[in-house]
This record gives sequence, C-alpha cells and structure tokens, in this order.
Amino acid sequence: MSESEKVKAQLVIVTGLVVLYFIFKSQYPYFLIAAAAVGILSIAIPAAGDLIVKGWYKLAEVLGAINGKILLSLVFFVVLFPVALIARLSKKNPLHLKKEDSDTVFTERNHKYSAKDLEQVW
Repeated sequence: MSESEKVKAQLVIVTGLVVLYFIFKSQYPYFLIAAAAVGILSIAIPAAGDLIVKGWYKLAEVLGAINGKILLSLVFFVVLFPVALIARLSKKNPLHLKKEDSDTVFTERNHKYSAKDLEQVW
C-alpha cells in the first residue's frame, strides 16, 4: 500500500468519526476525541498510523464477509422464498417441466407465420 493510500484511509477514518459526532450529537464528545486521537497518532507516529489503517482494513474485511451473507440471506428469505412458495402453491406448470397425462412433454404449435411475426424478432 502506498503512502498516499494510507493517508487517505486515515483521513477517511477521522472524517467518519467527525461525521458520527455530528449525527449523534451526544453531550460527550467521544467521537471527536477518537478522531483527534487517530489524527494526532497518524501524524506523530507513522507506525501507529499504519497499524490503525491495517486494523481498519481488517475490520472492513470481516464486515464485508458478514454483511454479504446477511444481505443474501435476507434477499432469499424475503423475496425469493415467498415467490417460490406462491408459485408452488398455485399448482401451475408454466415451464411445462412436468408431464401432464401424456407420454411426452413436447407441445405442438399449429401457427401460420405472417410478415408481422418477423418484424420484431427479438
């Protein structure tokens, strides 16, 4: 990681803490104290700033792994599962994947093509 990327990450951390202070507006300035500590440590002791950035990226990696699983699970159980359940309960066979009282799943289509069928093929 280049030095400019480390400085950008430190600036993002400090800015995020300041924004959190303004969002939560508590009477105790814990977010401002943390922002000042990160900023001063990053400037005064570059090794400490590097450790802060490494910890930040590790935290982001862990949160990314957890959030991906949580979000995909929510999408599955909130959207896909109810749709599949409703489709199964409707007893329809829209894709004609199941045999219905015949020996084949082939369906004959007696259709006479006209010029209008070829106007918008796709």
